[in-house]
Amino acid sequence: MNTGKNYLLFILLLLSFLLPSLLIAQEFGGNPNYLQWKQLNNATSRVIFPNGMDSQANRIQHINTLLSNTTAYNIGGRQRKWNIVLLNQTTIPNAYVRMAPLLSELYMTPGQNNFNTGSLRWDDNLVIHENRHIQQLSNFNNGLTRVFSFLLGQEGQLLANGITVPDYFFEGDAVFQETLLSAQGRGRMPSFYNGMKSLWLANKNYSWMKLRSGSLVDYTPNHYELGYQLVAYGYEQYGDNFWRKVTQDATAFKGLFYAFNKAIEKHSGKSYPQFRKEALQYFRERSLPGTVVDAPTPQYLSPVSSNNVIDYTSPFYVGDDTLLVLKQSYKEIPAFYFISHGKEKKIRVRDRAIDDYFSYRNGKLVYAGYQSDPRWGNSNFSVIQLLDIYTGKQRQLGARTKYFSPDINAAGTEVLAVNVNEDGTNYLHRINAMDGLLQTELPNRENYFYTQTRYLDSNNAIAAVRRPDGQMALVKVSLVTGTTETVTPFSYNVVGYPFVKGDTIYFSGMHANADKLFAVSMRTRKLFLLTNNVNGIYQPAVSNSGHLAYTSFTAEGSRLASISLQQARWQEITGNDFSSTPGDYTVAALQKTGAGFLDSLVPVTQPVSPYKKSFRLFNFHSWRPEANDPEYSYRLYSDNILSTFSNSLTYTYNRSDRSSTLGFYEAFGGWLPVLSIGGEYSFNRNIDTAVGKGIQFNSAKLNTAITLPLQFVGRRTNKFLTLSAGYNLEQLLYRGIGKNVFNNRSLKYTSWLVQFSNISQQAKQHINPRWAQSISLSYRDGFSLVNTNKLVMNSAWYFPGLSANHSLVINASFQQRDTLFNLFSNNFSYSRGYEALSTRRMHKLGVNYHFPLWYPDLGIGNIIFLQRVRANTFYDHTVARARVNGILTNINNRSTGAEIYFDTRVWNALPVSFGFRVSHLLDRNLLNPGVKNYFEFILPIGLIPD
Repeated sequence: MNTGKNYLLFILLLLSFLLPSLLIAQEFGGNPNYLQWKQLNNATSRVIFPNGMDSQANRIQHINTLLSNTTAYNIGGRQRKWNIVLLNQTTIPNAYVRMAPLLSELYMTPGQNNFNTGSLRWDDNLVIHENRHIQQLSNFNNGLTRVFSFLLGQEGQLLANGITVPDYFFEGDAVFQETLLSAQGRGRMPSFYNGMKSLWLANKNYSWMKLRSGSLVDYTPNHYELGYQLVAYGYEQYGDNFWRKVTQDATAFKGLFYAFNKAIEKHSGKSYPQFRKEALQYFRERSLPGTVVDAPTPQYLSPVSSNNVIDYTSPFYVGDDTLLVLKQSYKEIPAFYFISHGKEKKIRVRDRAIDDYFSYRNGKLVYAGYQSDPRWGNSNFSVIQLLDIYTGKQRQLGARTKYFSPDINAAGTEVLAVNVNEDGTNYLHRINAMDGLLQTELPNRENYFYTQTRYLDSNNAIAAVRRPDGQMALVKVSLVTGTTETVTPFSYNVVGYPFVKGDTIYFSGMHANADKLFAVSMRTRKLFLLTNNVNGIYQPAVSNSGHLAYTSFTAEGSRLASISLQQARWQEITGNDFSSTPGDYTVAALQKTGAGFLDSLVPVTQPVSPYKKSFRLFNFHSWRPEANDPEYSYRLYSDNILSTFSNSLTYTYNRSDRSSTLGFYEAFGGWLPVLSIGGEYSFNRNIDTAVGKGIQFNSAKLNTAITLPLQFVGRRTNKFLTLSAGYNLEQLLYRGIGKNVFNNRSLKYTSWLVQFSNISQQAKQHINPRWAQSISLSYRDGFSLVNTNKLVMNSAWYFPGLSANHSLVINASFQQRDTLFNLFSNNFSYSRGYEALSTRRMHKLGVNYHFPLWYPDLGIGNIIFLQRVRANTFYDHTVARARVNGILTNINNRSTGAEIYFDTRVWNALPVSFGFRVSHLLDRNLLNPGVKNYFEFILPIGLIPD
């Protein structure tokens, strides 16, 4: 029994080091400083939003308030007041809820791929999902979790919840709320089951830990899909309060180790493995029909690779036997390719993009690339890129735009794209293909949200649109007047990826238990079902010779497949059949309180007031103990809601000299440069004189800095530039006998820093980027003393290795400092294995070769899952110039050795890499002469609280 408790204590201690990994990063100083903010404030939430978003903010506030009385009961009944910030400067469709501080950020620009999250209006989708996280965290602070909260504040609850409640429950339960409250939700979408269905169809029986933790060599569904199936099954089989009882027991640490699993066993009456097995089998039986043979049987055009997952998407015929595709894999970054007779030819690496959608016609390819604002992290853009597929040359149309799903006309003179405005409205834009200038903005009288759009002819287009109520259809759009004409019936069935061939539109759409291919004749308006597949297929393309290509979701990735148009079913279907929504898999659970909540929502208007950026600048939310013997400290953390002001207070006790230190740190990121100031005052410090009496003194430090963090994210590489200048002051105040010996004096110095990095895109299996450069240059000058300065340069240069996942890294460093005592801390990258010297001049060259050894996909006790073992062999050569016996001498410190790293998932969720290093010293270690071989453990920086 004691062994088990000690084991649990070890795990809790390990996870306490993982606390920084549990925190969701908020972009510090990420919002443009010119934004003016407003707020809606009531007892359940404060919605903070930029000017122009009053209507969406009102709806979000209203839904959030009503849900506290609608669905909170089945997770515990409480709902704390939360801050909800609406961000409209970003193009990334996302949102999150965090605990420290209590905050949710909703990224208000919708995504274009309706098969990802559905066709519900975006603000509704965000708030009903994130509200569930608010309800969860409002009710998960009980029992032993309260002790964590007392010791660590809001971060303490987050840590305890991370230990006791798996991430699959958090997200699966939120997706269930989406599905319960709306007429759609991901739980009703066949695309949401593609992942598990692909494994079942391929008879891939992965272990539970592999499904939970993921793999670097095999496809596994994410925790949203896996979690929904377990959560929905629990509600369906064991009632509306099942998960409330489970989570209340788990967050109280009842049963201690594996508290969540034991709570499921207690309240279901079944073992946890049996519960999982039955839940997944329940959905397998309902999402897969009795027969599992695709009709018609396709011919696959893309290969399957071992230890790799390859996605081929968006095929276009550029000849009867040649396809243009976007290809990416666990070993390769996204790039455009020609595929002909099984052979592939790369055209060009694609710029960074939010989604994989692109369009092609007559030798020209267009897509929307992602680009960031240089300073404001929450401001980014979607800019059209036009690529000549035969020359590989690419040019950009416009700048700082928010264009999505572009298509180019047959003449190559115009691009049609969806433009999304900051207030949520969107329009189709006709853009000059030569200079990127806007030619025409088409009216949007029906208030549709336009998604994937194609030219039908020179005067008309076909578009997949969704109405404010969430229903979708294909519509014909006049490129002259903007008037629309319905082509397919409106329904909650998602449609998308239209492809025009002659007078026929081919597209993907929901039908029964899978996303299938359809065709509609623009002449007769007859609608046809082309395939009867059992898992999702998308992105149809038709050749002149009558072949239909598409992408098929499989366990090996999205594969290219083809059938002849004559093979297709061409089953005429009625509008009613097309509009029938796939049935609910958990009928009883989805009829509980709150079912269809959005259908009965009555809009309200609430009073809006200004939100002052200075509101609650000091907002202490968490506190952490830190130990770095002989110093022990406690730190309090504060962050304001808009993340422009961060500060901390610290008390530190040094057991060696029994001194105490009070410190503070503050940073303000609301302006173009980031301003920071920090200081500390130490009491009763002591210097041992070795003659029986020590010298006592107090000290005061003040550090100020101005920093300009710049980022140029986009294109084929990301570039980061940081410029920083600081002023530092330390005052020594002697006490007792020291006052009679020393004069109180101050040390003043400036610090300057320049950091630059240029990083290429990185595939999932890449250990390092294949191409990257990183340079850091720092200079410190103690101008209150003579010749007290230090210049240090560190750099790293990344190159491809001999194989796709190998990496060659060359390090170069240089240091030059004054000839007096070493006043400043050491940040020179010294040869591994040696006690680092710091001499007047040093330079170093290091060579590293990284490569994978093994992808085991093995787990231990649902605690740690080993995804990869990798190695690095290295050689370091440092030359330190110093005076030895009065003679300037070059001291050579060379070492060689190897590092072994283990890439793991702790608790099936948190990525942690650790390892060990063996260094063999080729020269004498001056500071430790007896050492020839040196062994050390390597822990990632993220394991240690900052």
